Amino acid sequence: MGLRRIAFAVIRSLPSPGPRPAASPDAKPERPAAPEAPRPPSPLLDAFVPRPGGGPGDACVPWTPPAPSPAPATGPALPPSGPPVVVVMDGAMDEKHPALSSAWWTNPGEIAGDGVDNDGNGVVDDVHGFNVGLGGGDLSAGQSLEHGTHVAGIVAAGDDGRGHAGVAAGQALVMGMCGMYDGCDLLTNFERAVDYVVDMKGRGANVRVVNASFGGAYPDPAAQARWKAAAEKLAAADILFCVATDNGSGNNLNGRPDMPGNLGLPNQVTVAAMDRANDKLAPFSSYGDQVIQIAAVGENVVSTAPGGGRQRMSGTSMATPEVAGAAALAFGINPALTAAQVRDLLLQSASKDPDLDGKVSTGGKLDVAALLEAAKQTLKPAAPPLEDDGGWGWDWFEQLAA
Repeated sequence: MGLRRIAFAVIRSLPSPGPRPAASPDAKPERPAAPEAPRPPSPLLDAFVPRPGGGPGDACVPWTPPAPSPAPATGPALPPSGPPVVVVMDGAMDEKHPALSSAWWTNPGEIAGDGVDNDGNGVVDDVHGFNVGLGGGDLSAGQSLEHGTHVAGIVAAGDDGRGHAGVAAGQALVMGMCGMYDGCDLLTNFERAVDYVVDMKGRGANVRVVNASFGGAYPDPAAQARWKAAAEKLAAADILFCVATDNGSGNNLNGRPDMPGNLGLPNQVTVAAMDRANDKLAPFSSYGDQVIQIAAVGENVVSTAPGGGRQRMSGTSMATPEVAGAAALAFGINPALTAAQVRDLLLQSASKDPDLDGKVSTGGKLDVAALLEAAKQTLKPAAPPLEDDGGWGWDWFEQLAA
């Protein structure tokens, strides 16, 4: 769904579920538009993608996650190193897009193309991530290629020469977690994706943020408990969880069973969409000051398109990776920050907007510059140099005593 939540409108009980695959005919889609002139026109990609196939177990590729990596026997855990990694859980992604070529996280334990699970994590050839729905590491396979490619580009795509670059371009890496809308149902795929991500962080990947531009209505308490249990694994692994709210054309989601956006976990930020001018809530975005914390631009966002080009798309799906990319920049400034701390910085630095009053809990929208300044303020100042005692130190007192 080039639309905020791709495949789940079929199971949503919320009215006007908005732009998702298989959305109702009156829903407003996340809408692509032709690339800007003078770029040669390229075929527009359909923002309406099919609903992910089947229910639980239908075409579900078997996968058993490995046992968690053991904790160090002695000594403190090593701090994360290298650029912060943003996990993009989504549909297929154009792994070969030139603007994304330097943005991918690379699994150091895997040998590309040899058909072997070199690092023993249960996935073959997961060089840049895991196709959770179809198995293996082919990020380009499966549904929603245009949506996944667009979202990944918003996080970290390189500049196209016209100022269109990902929020964290050159500063963060993307771990592709594609196939979310293939094979198993969304909830099962989410559980498996979380297990993979947590395992890879335990193996040394500097995973700091997960972006989830999807969701649906899950009134069943058992399903809600599963969503929460899986997301709590991210919290336990100190990973920030950025989630798109519904494209509900103005629906108030307070008290609604919208998963995973309304879980309300301490490591979670749920995002609404601003219009292109960034001065009003976008007309397609839902709201809810008890469950949504912040907003970011989600209308007519330019990002990567399959085949090497760029296109515009609209939806809460586009707003959320802007927040995820900004969070990655904050982690890059101070790697010692926890997920909960970066969440607090995001919310405290939000720019107040009258149109958001009563619609998101902060009453504000993403302010990247203010966030980065706040992150810099968390750095410990260098210890001041010791004052010069002018030679009246302990040696002098010892000589005097003698």
